[in-house]
Amino acid sequence: MTNPDTSFVNDTERWQRALEAAGLGVWDWNLKTNVCIYSESWCRMLGYRRSDFSETDDLFLLLIHPDDRERAIESGDRHLAGKTDGIETELRLQHKAGHWVWVLDRGAVIERDEDGNPVRVIGVQTDITQQKQVERDTSLVNERFRLALTAAEIGIWHFDVARGRSFWDAKTCEIFGLDTISREIDGDTWHTFLHPEDRHEAETKHFQALREKSEVKVRYRIIRPDCQIRYLETLAKSVPNQGGAGYLVGTIRDVTSEVEAERALQTEKERYEITLGAINDAVVSTSVEGVINFANASAAKMFSQSVEELIGTNIYSILRDGEKIRSIQTDQMKDFNEGVILELDGALYRCRRSPILSTTGECFGQVYTSHDITSDYNRRQQLAYAANHDALSGLYNRVAFDNALEHAISKAAVEHLAIFYLDLDHFKALNDFAGHAAGDEALKAIAERITALLPEGAFFARLGGDEFAILLPDYDRTSAENFATEAIAAVRDVSLSCAVNGPRLGCSIGIFVIDDPSIGASDALARADDACYAAKSAGRNRYAFFTESRSTRTSGLSAAREVADLTEALDDNRLILFGQEIRSLQRPNEQCGRLEILARLKDRDGRIVGPGAFIPAAERFGMAAMLDRWIIRRALAEHGHRLRSVNLKVGFNLSAQTLCDPTLWPFIKEVAEENLTPLSQIAFEITETAAVSCFETAELFVRSARRHGCTVSLDDFGSGLSSFDYLRRFPVSCIKIDGAFVEKIVDSRVDRAIIASIVELAKNLGFDVVAEKIESEKVVARLQQLGVAYGQGFHLHKPEPLDDIIARRSVENGRMAAGIAAVGS
Repeated sequence: MTNPDTSFVNDTERWQRALEAAGLGVWDWNLKTNVCIYSESWCRMLGYRRSDFSETDDLFLLLIHPDDRERAIESGDRHLAGKTDGIETELRLQHKAGHWVWVLDRGAVIERDEDGNPVRVIGVQTDITQQKQVERDTSLVNERFRLALTAAEIGIWHFDVARGRSFWDAKTCEIFGLDTISREIDGDTWHTFLHPEDRHEAETKHFQALREKSEVKVRYRIIRPDCQIRYLETLAKSVPNQGGAGYLVGTIRDVTSEVEAERALQTEKERYEITLGAINDAVVSTSVEGVINFANASAAKMFSQSVEELIGTNIYSILRDGEKIRSIQTDQMKDFNEGVILELDGALYRCRRSPILSTTGECFGQVYTSHDITSDYNRRQQLAYAANHDALSGLYNRVAFDNALEHAISKAAVEHLAIFYLDLDHFKALNDFAGHAAGDEALKAIAERITALLPEGAFFARLGGDEFAILLPDYDRTSAENFATEAIAAVRDVSLSCAVNGPRLGCSIGIFVIDDPSIGASDALARADDACYAAKSAGRNRYAFFTESRSTRTSGLSAAREVADLTEALDDNRLILFGQEIRSLQRPNEQCGRLEILARLKDRDGRIVGPGAFIPAAERFGMAAMLDRWIIRRALAEHGHRLRSVNLKVGFNLSAQTLCDPTLWPFIKEVAEENLTPLSQIAFEITETAAVSCFETAELFVRSARRHGCTVSLDDFGSGLSSFDYLRRFPVSCIKIDGAFVEKIVDSRVDRAIIASIVELAKNLGFDVVAEKIESEKVVARLQQLGVAYGQGFHLHKPEPLDDIIARRSVENGRMAAGIAAVGS
C-alpha cells in the first residue's frame, strides 16, 4: 500500500519539475525553519546559478527592488493571516547583469500543523518583463495620441446610426459649453445647438457623409447655452459596421479665433495706408524697376521732398546721390537685404529692403523702411563708453582691465608684461576726516597725475574703491622699479584741497612681471595683489615684486582672504548651488534623473567664481566640513521635499574632513527627515584620497548610507593605487571613472583598455559605471562601444543653477501629471 506522505512528496516533486520545465521559478518556504528554497529555473531566470549563493542567503530580500519590498512582504503576511486566498503580487528582482526583472509572484499555504497554523508555503514566479514593456509602450502610444489632440484643441465624437445616440469626448463637450465630461448623449442634441442660418447646410453635409460613405468638412456656427456664438469646423466620415447601420465618426474644433483673425486681417488691409501714413518710420514701396508708387509723410520728411514729388521717382537715383546721402556700412545696394546705416543731413537711419511677393513667390516690388536711429546711436556710444570706464576717474574699469590683461598675456612669450597693483595708503582716513567728496577729488587727481607718467601702450584702470591696476608692455624689472618709484611720488605729492589731520596719502604697489603666456589672468592679477599686500606689510608707501621665494607667504595672504570671503559669502547667501546632470550614454540628449551638486561663489561684483577659487582655501583652513554640511543642508532645505516628485537623485561630494566626522550620518538623517527627503534620492561621491584619511569612520558612513538606500559612488576611480582594493572594502554602488582616462580615450589605446577592464569589473559586481569629463561626441561614441552606461561632462550638460533644474523638471512633471489626470477623467 502506498504511503500517503511519500505520495504527496512525489506529487510535489513532479509539480515542481513540471513548473521548472515550463520556465517558471519555484520557491518553497518552510515556516518552521524559516528557510526558503529556490529552484534552478528561478536562478536561471535571473541569470544566476544556484552555486552563486550560499545556503544561508535569503535570496528574496537580497535581490528584490527596495521600492517593492514592503508590498511583497505585506502580500505574504496577509495570506498567512488568512485574509487572502493566496499570495499574488508583481515585483522586481535584480538580474545578475544589473537590470531589473519584473515577475508575477503567486503562492499559497500547502501545509498546516495540527492547530491549523501554516508551516509550508510554495509559489512560482513568472517573468512578466516583456508584458510590462508592452503595457508601457501601449500607454505611451495612447498618451501621444491624447497629447496630439489636446495640443490641437480637437474634440472627437461618433454617432451610432442604429441607436440614434452620440458619444462626445470631454473636449467636444467643452466646445459646446457643456460640462467637460465624456458622455453619451441623444443624437438630436447636436441639432439644437446649430445656428438657424447654418442649420440646413450643416445637417445636409453630415447626412451626405452617411449617405455617400464619404468624408466631408464643414464650417458652421452654434449657439451655446451661455448665448455665445462660436464657429466650429467638423471633419466627418462614415464607418460601416457589419450587420448594423454603421457609425458617423469625426473631429471638431473651435475656429472662432481663426474667423475673427481673417476678419481682422481684412480690416487691417483696409487701414494700412492710413497707418503707414501716421508712423514715424519712413516707408517707401516701389515697382520691380525701383519706381516709387507709395511714400508716407515720414519718407517725404526724410528726403526733404513732398509725397507728390517722390511718387514716380526712381529710388536708386535718390539713394545714389552722394552729395546728400552717405552709407556708413557699404555703398553696395545688395546689403539693403540685411539693413544699412545711412547718413542724411547729419541724421542716421537704419534702412532695410524687403521684397513684395505673390502667393507663387513672384516678386512684383520692394518695400524700403528707414528708422531714425540718431538718438539710439548716440546713447549706445555713451553706454559703450560707460561699460568700460570708471564714472568718477574716467579711467578704464575692472571689466576692461580683465579683457586687456587676457589679451596682453597671450603675447607674453614675445614681450614681457608688468602688472602694477596700486592700493592707496590712508585713504580711509581721508574719507573719515574730510568726507567722501574730498576722497573723490583725491582719486581724480591721482588718476590724472599717474596718467601723465604712463608710457605709450600702457593700460590704466580703477578696479574699485582705492585700488588701481596698470599694464605696462615690454617692461623689465629695472624699468618697473623706476615707474613704481615715480608713481609713489606722484601720489604722495597730490595736493588736497582741504586740511586733513592725519598722515598724507601714500601708495603701496605690487609688481608681477609676466613672461609665461600659459598663466591665467586672474592668477596674474592675484600675484600682483599678493605683492601689494607684501608692500603694505613691509611698511606701506613702497613697492614689492612677486617672487617664487615669497609665494608661500603671499599665497597664504590670498588664501586667508579667500576664506574670509567664503565665510562672508555663506552669511550673505552668496554661495550658489549648481547642478550637472549625469546622462545615459544610450540617450545622451535625455535627462535620466541623476545629477551632481556643485557650488559656485558670487563675488561682490556679481561675477560667478568657480570652486577652484575657494575650495582649496576651505580645505587648508579646516572649513571643508562646514562647507559640505552647508551645501547639503541648503540643497535639501530648498528642494529635498520635491526630489521624489521630480524623479531626481542628487549627489554630494564629500571631502576628507567631512568623511572623518563620526557624526556625519546622524546629521544626514536629521536634515533629510526635517525636509521630508527620501534617503533613496540622495547620493554621495567619495574619492580614494578622502576615504584613506580615516578609513574606519568612512567605512561606517558608507555602510550606513547604503543600508538606508543611498547611492554611494567611488569618484575618480583609477587615479590611485588602491582603487580596486576600495571596491572590496566599501559597499559602493557606482564607479565614476577618472576623467584623465576618458579625455584621451579616442587616441589612447591604453586608456581604452583600462576603461574596458573597469566596465567588465563593474558588470561582474553589479555596479553602475559613470565616465567623467566627456567633452566631445567622439568620446561618447567610444564609451558606448566599451559598454559604459552613463556619462558626465560639458558635452552632455553644462552646469547650471540647481533652482533652474528643479523648476524645469517640476514643470515637465506637472505637465505629465496633468495629462495623466486628463486621461483618467
